[in-house]
Amino acid sequence: MTTRTKITGVALGAALAGSAALVPFTADTGADNAGRPGEVVLAESKDAVPSTTATDWISYGDHAAVVRVTAEHEGSADSEEVAAGEGYLSRTVDLQVKERVWSRSGAAALPTTLTIVADGWEFKGDTKSRVGSHDASRLEVGHDYLVSLAGFSDGEWSTLGTGGILPYDDSQVGQGEFEGETVTATAYRSTLQARLVTGNEQPLAYRSVGKSAADVKTFLTSATPNATAAQNYNLDAVARARLVAKAAQAAAAAADTFCRVAAPLATDEGSKYTSDELSDIVGDLAGMADTPLNAAILRAYSAQLRSSTDTTTWNESKVRLTSIARIESECGIEVGSLLPNDTADAE
Repeated sequence: MTTRTKITGVALGAALAGSAALVPFTADTGADNAGRPGEVVLAESKDAVPSTTATDWISYGDHAAVVRVTAEHEGSADSEEVAAGEGYLSRTVDLQVKERVWSRSGAAALPTTLTIVADGWEFKGDTKSRVGSHDASRLEVGHDYLVSLAGFSDGEWSTLGTGGILPYDDSQVGQGEFEGETVTATAYRSTLQARLVTGNEQPLAYRSVGKSAADVKTFLTSATPNATAAQNYNLDAVARARLVAKAAQAAAAAADTFCRVAAPLATDEGSKYTSDELSDIVGDLAGMADTPLNAAILRAYSAQLRSSTDTTTWNESKVRLTSIARIESECGIEVGSLLPNDTADAE
């Protein structure tokens, strides 16, 4: 089994470029998208590797380059689908590298030409319709694209995912082929703008609309990669993404545990603690802190609560104030003064 098969999957005719898998043809059901010659059947895709933002491109991609699609090649269909008279035909495309835009330090050299898997065709009897992915370019012959490319341990190359392919005709991001049709940069921008999510890092495609490869290079060189991904650049993109997801899950679990321990400190809980009891809770939080600095701050305040009964020391403690800020920021609760409240001389 090749790297390309591993990352795209083998079921349901999934063959999207790089690290995505197509869900069967269940997306658009309108008459304008159903089996007419030249039309594109748009399907939902699920990327195995994040590919939307500048952070994604430098965390999981090895190179960004301007490429031209010079040829396409039809693959074979599954024997059962052939017998049924309908199914999916795979497709590969040949890419010519026109410009190298960005490269990750230590990445394998990018060839001047390469062949990768792309969206193929749906066939029903003698009729063949192009298959594409929502919010993605299909990689059509004769068009230029600015893409994020990743190399794998078996020597194969792939685009990073649906967000790693930007139309780039006439040296302008957003101009060219998108969802199987030729679009203007203005139309491309409008489509992407409607899908922005408040609070999330803006997609590189949206930030780059109307701009050049040089501008995209600036976005990439000024971005910071995911720390876990950067620590595992020796692994390929899919393996890195799995480790990042695992680390995120662990961090979420740790934050949940931290906040469950901190919950009784909330002012609306009305809990009463002696200095020793409060010291124990703050000390437990130090052991669950998300960074060494936060752990040290909480540990220092725990020690102050344990070693002194002087309320002035507690009141003037800078680590107390910082501990309050860390707990409230992490857990979204108010802990008040974070002082012992079961002693006669407490505030």
